[in-house]
Amino acid sequence: MIKSSAALIVLLVFLTGCVSSSVNRPDVSVDEEVARLKQLGFRQVTRRSDGTRILRYSGRMTRAVECRQGSGSFAPIPSRRRAANGQSETISLDAYLKLSPGADGVLSNHERDGIYIVTIKTRGGGASSLRGIKFGPRGQDTFRSGLTCRAV
Repeated sequence: MIKSSAALIVLLVFLTGCVSSSVNRPDVSVDEEVARLKQLGFRQVTRRSDGTRILRYSGRMTRAVECRQGSGSFAPIPSRRRAANGQSETISLDAYLKLSPGADGVLSNHERDGIYIVTIKTRGGGASSLRGIKFGPRGQDTFRSGLTCRAV
């Protein structure tokens, strides 16, 4: 039930165009970007005649997202880890991306749209909790714990 509700929320936010801007990406052909994302586990769900591609990912953390604690360096994080308090954390990613290249097939920074949702499920000590953050292809967000994540 939680997973289907989360998927509906992700889709709703994606369709309303909720995106934050802060990370710049280089121009690249849409075919190269789709190939890169597929290597990271994304799957293409739509390819329109105007060149727009819709991709989706749902599952364990992938190298499509990097995180950092505090002011440390961004790096990929494992999908399972132990928190400092000994509790077990499972980290997952849900992402929907819309790539809309220009007529030349090149994808510039402003032609990337979508949403990334990183969720941490914590278990231990007889209790569990679920926390999440969301950001766009050019953005980042921070958990209360200080863990900041961004799209790569």
